[in-house]
Amino acid sequence: MALVYFVVSQLFTVSCNKNISYEDMKNAEKKIIRRILAEKNIEVLHEYPASGAFGANQFVELGSGIYLHVVDSGNGNRAVLYETDVLVRAKGTYYRDGEEYDFNTFQNSAPPFEFKYGFASRVVNENANSYNHYDLYFGVGLESILNYVGDSAEVKLIVPGYSEIGNLSAGSTMQGSWGGKKFIPIYYDRVRYTFWK
Repeated sequence: MALVYFVVSQLFTVSCNKNISYEDMKNAEKKIIRRILAEKNIEVLHEYPASGAFGANQFVELGSGIYLHVVDSGNGNRAVLYETDVLVRAKGTYYRDGEEYDFNTFQNSAPPFEFKYGFASRVVNENANSYNHYDLYFGVGLESILNYVGDSAEVKLIVPGYSEIGNLSAGSTMQGSWGGKKFIPIYYDRVRYTFWK
């Protein structure tokens, strides 16, 4: 009986010590991102193109870990911090547990993401546990792209769950908190910014 108790207690101890570290989670997500880059034949640039023009499959890797491809930089109007109201529509795919899940807020049934430039983190916090499309697909990373583009811009992005801007998570709530055991990358194959006030 003592032997059985010892074996069971050792199994319990081993199973409880299988904690996944931050680095393990980050490395697992990087592996998924490498797969996305390969499948989509993406060329990664380490500097923003001097001309501002991207080749068909070129993405620049930003300091935050986000990958950006500018399709159209917009009409020249730039967002003003704490003043410009922004609507964002997006479609793409997120990668979880070896599966791909598509989403599309360009459909009429899905409202756009709405925020005032400079306050995206507040919107993230307000929707952190709401289980709506903000919780799933909206993060500070989407706002950060307004440093590069303006009104009516269209971009493509890869936003890792581990990416950070300042000390804020760049991804959505879902991307960084899936049971505390993994990060979830999102490939946005179309993001459009519209200024409305």
